[in-house]
Amino acid sequence: MSTLMRRCCCSVSLLLLPVMLLLLAACNSGQTQQPTSSSASSANAQQLLQQSEQQLTAARTLHAVVTIQIDGETYQGTLTSEIWKAAPARSRSLILRSTLSDFPVGELTVSNGGKLWVYNPVRHIVYTGNVNSQDGSALFGSSSNPANQLTLNLIDPIFSQSRATVAPQSATVDGHSATIVHVTSQQSATAGPDYSGDVYLDRSSDLPLKLVLNLQGFAQVTLQLPTLELNRSLADSLFSFTPPANAQVAPLLQASATPTSGTLTLGQAEQLAGYHLLSIPSSQSDYQLEGVDVLSTASGQVFVLHYLKGDQSFSILEGKALANEPLPSGTTLTLRGTTATYSTGSDNPTLSWKEQGLGIRISGDLDEQEAIAIANLLS
Repeated sequence: MSTLMRRCCCSVSLLLLPVMLLLLAACNSGQTQQPTSSSASSANAQQLLQQSEQQLTAARTLHAVVTIQIDGETYQGTLTSEIWKAAPARSRSLILRSTLSDFPVGELTVSNGGKLWVYNPVRHIVYTGNVNSQDGSALFGSSSNPANQLTLNLIDPIFSQSRATVAPQSATVDGHSATIVHVTSQQSATAGPDYSGDVYLDRSSDLPLKLVLNLQGFAQVTLQLPTLELNRSLADSLFSFTPPANAQVAPLLQASATPTSGTLTLGQAEQLAGYHLLSIPSSQSDYQLEGVDVLSTASGQVFVLHYLKGDQSFSILEGKALANEPLPSGTTLTLRGTTATYSTGSDNPTLSWKEQGLGIRISGDLDEQEAIAIANLLS
């Protein structure tokens, strides 16, 4: 299975993810806040979330240990990662503990702001490629695990768009006195994740200690931050990587070329994406959707729909992240009212094009006419 990101959540890698919680990069440590009374208004609750978000957004550096537990029908497991982040776009993520066989202990993701490496020690393979330095604004940067990616998807709406109230009771998390802010999503499930839950904020700093969220139709996600340090000095060596001796080195998106059984249904994937994913209509009974994986790339998520037609398998990759990538070189043709390319330079021939703000690739053991026929079925 690919280490770029199997999917979840997300990375989760929402895994939901690049795996995990807020952060973007550069600044002030914030002021100590007084305990919030049980009668605090919704406006005060929103202010607490905004103050927390501002600290994370403004931090020059971040060091965190993050544990994410996902408990759902289609995805279950616990993953602990150590994260380092330096503005504007350098990041490092190391899996310390994992109950998820696809995300082994020791899996490492490193970005120096211009290049990204994802190392899977079990398969002894390194995926690498160039990244856009502007993509480093997200807290944990690119991630290779679903839990991290899931969190990245949720952080912005939780801290800036939630309906929020302060719970009357307080709590203690890892020895810290915490204010509990209850949050619910404002948008419908079709516009983004539909969630409810609690955010535990340190009373002395307003920084998050724990999040417990119920994602409707997907899972309950618990995120804990036993370590969260802002604006500490980080060594430059954290953000460089040399592939181990004899390790296989492969392009980033090559990880998506091998069909696997997906971890999400189409509906769950669309809820996670927040937009419509093109797919083969169910009326085309010859085609069977096996499931959907989520890959985390330097530019964001790529959704991989795995199909079977008899004994023939192929994948449809799509996402806004691919819309920013140039089309692979190959034979140029007109498809669905736009320009497409059909390339045979890899193990799996690929038909590629862009529409509706998405980049789309059909990859598998298909000749050009078979790939075009499938493309014309998508709706």
